[in-house]
Amino acid sequence: MGRNKFSEKEIKSIRTLLGKKCAGTRFQQKEIRHKLRVDYEFNISDFGVQGKAFGPEELDHCVAHGVIKILDDATIEDMKAKRARDKKRDIVIEDYTNYPIE
Repeated sequence: MGRNKFSEKEIKSIRTLLGKKCAGTRFQQKEIRHKLRVDYEFNISDFGVQGKAFGPEELDHCVAHGVIKILDDATIEDMKAKRARDKKRDIVIEDYTNYPIE
């Protein structure tokens, strides 16, 4: 599961990428979906209907109906920093759980 809160700047970039995805070849679509997942933690499957295309219009619909929220840049940066700290903590915990107890 990805994020559902983005800055206005991120939404504009995501909208542009979704437009390119809809117009691209199958290979280009895969690359763009990967970029959306990695760079923005945006998973189309979190918002779209399986088997239907998800483009800029669907993104706008999700924003208009509050499924995707737009927050200010500072809040988004704080949220990303917290996610990074949590991820780092989870890796450390996982490292300890992989050692057998003797």
